[in-house]
Amino acid sequence: MKGSSDLRAADEYLFEDKAWFQGDGPDAAIGDATLFQTTELLFLVHLCTAEDTAIQLKKHGLGRIHHRLLYVAVKKPGCSVAEVLSFLRVTNQNIHKALTDLVRLELVEQRRSPSDQRRRELHATPKGNAVFEDLMRMQYERFDRVYRTCGKFAVRDFWRVLWCMLDESDRGWLLQKKRHPTPDPTDTGT
Repeated sequence: MKGSSDLRAADEYLFEDKAWFQGDGPDAAIGDATLFQTTELLFLVHLCTAEDTAIQLKKHGLGRIHHRLLYVAVKKPGCSVAEVLSFLRVTNQNIHKALTDLVRLELVEQRRSPSDQRRRELHATPKGNAVFEDLMRMQYERFDRVYRTCGKFAVRDFWRVLWCMLDESDRGWLLQKKRHPTPDPTDTGT
């Protein structure tokens, strides 16, 4: 985005002829065109951000399931394999090879839980944290440009929309993560 001129063009495209934005109150009708526009924009944004990560994944010889597993190991260390399966909505068959790869590449460690030896917990290694940051770099750069163009109030509202789109279980996962924040791997503690 180049700034305010891009936002004017966006506003013209996005909001012109959208009766819902011109209506009053929460009972204003939301038409199929408005709903489709949302799904279309989400689809295209997903393609853009997925491509950002795909470039970095290829550089590291990893795939999308590796990225998802690494995400959980970095953002929720100590998560059990069963919790990962539930969170990612996959089966053990879907992640077995990718998890084995991540362990072999020394990006993730599987540890036995101190409280239950049957429970395997995932933890990102320092190397895994570094690879994860590299995977996210292009997305961070994209969002940084967008946020600077749109401003903090637009970002706040965007986050609210995304929050409301999440399933209740995913909001619970985020709230739990917030109560037990993961340590910043770049924080040296000094």
